[in-house]
Amino acid sequence: MSARLLWRSERENGSPGAPLGSWAVDGTLALARPDGIRAYGLTTGEPLWNRQPPGDGTQVIAHVSQDAVDGVVVVLHHDGGHRGGHEDDGRTGDGPEDDRRADDGYGDDRRTDDDHGDDRHTDDDHENDDHESDRHPNDGHARVLRVRLTGLDLRTGTVVWTREQRADEVGSVGAGAPDVALGGGRIAVVAARVSDGGTKTTVRVFDARTGALQWERPLPEGRRDAFVLTAGPVVVSTAGPEDSASPHAQLRLHVVGEDVRQAIELPPFHEAFGAQPVIVGDTLAVELVPTQPYDSQHLGSTLRAVSAATGEFRWTWSSTYGRMIFPLAHRGALVVLNGYGDRATVLDPADGRVVAERSLPGSSFQARLVASGDCLAVVCTAPRTPARVRVFRWK
Repeated sequence: MSARLLWRSERENGSPGAPLGSWAVDGTLALARPDGIRAYGLTTGEPLWNRQPPGDGTQVIAHVSQDAVDGVVVVLHHDGGHRGGHEDDGRTGDGPEDDRRADDGYGDDRRTDDDHGDDRHTDDDHENDDHESDRHPNDGHARVLRVRLTGLDLRTGTVVWTREQRADEVGSVGAGAPDVALGGGRIAVVAARVSDGGTKTTVRVFDARTGALQWERPLPEGRRDAFVLTAGPVVVSTAGPEDSASPHAQLRLHVVGEDVRQAIELPPFHEAFGAQPVIVGDTLAVELVPTQPYDSQHLGSTLRAVSAATGEFRWTWSSTYGRMIFPLAHRGALVVLNGYGDRATVLDPADGRVVAERSLPGSSFQARLVASGDCLAVVCTAPRTPARVRVFRWK
């Protein structure tokens, strides 16, 4: 059975690149890129609002929260010295309003003739350590000393709060940096220090709105290549030990809290964990990417579920629709999208049984899923794509 296509976007102008994040909240679909956040009607594709960082193009968005708590997304932006987004998005000037900037320090642009615009298709037409060694350059650009964090209401495009913080407190600020993640109203950072005794890695968690350090916990000694996968809850991937000749066999997930730290080993015959673990209730589900030669037939990924509290194994589910999958927690269930974005499967988080399944006409490479109510939005995260967004109604 196929889900009903509501609308899809057409080919984008210029080279806007892959979205940093996407969300579906109360009838609004929003996409973030380094140069701003744009919102559309979830069921119509009608442009709603457009928010740009302040500074006449000098500020860029580096990170966004993976979720929207009470409809508010957290945006980390800084002075990047360049636009970093659209090369040519086809927009034209609207007189004095072009340079308008809100008093709240975050640019406000209500123009709606942007990337998707009238090209959409509807159903009708089918510790705060003060050591210099902790500071990171911004991907080859000038060193960033301070960043600004802003809470943005996705339903209206209005700023709820905004503040500054020292850049070295929040890890690498370059887009896609693996040692920082935003989510659940928190900023999660991993800080690694190399000494004669080996690598010591600490997880620090800050309140996103106030910047206050909430807690910090060390990871086991000898673990390396720590990546923060999610901040709400905090899930960190590591490799090790440092002298291991087979790093894939030593990959580990750490579910880290103020009082607990649970480790999950990568099972044999798999080369990696997926980048998007999710927790539904007390069940953690994560993709396991199989080890296989490039010239062999794609076997499909496996979703493995364990207890988030104890790491105890619960169930596995295997996809036969491509090598990558993307799990999403929605309405107390797990919705799993295959990597080509053409099929969604609903699983019961308690036992992994299939509850429902829909095909999603069309395809998207490196597809990700966001959902609100009975609407699913498939977002392509590849840098270039003929259709960035496809939105479906489940029933």
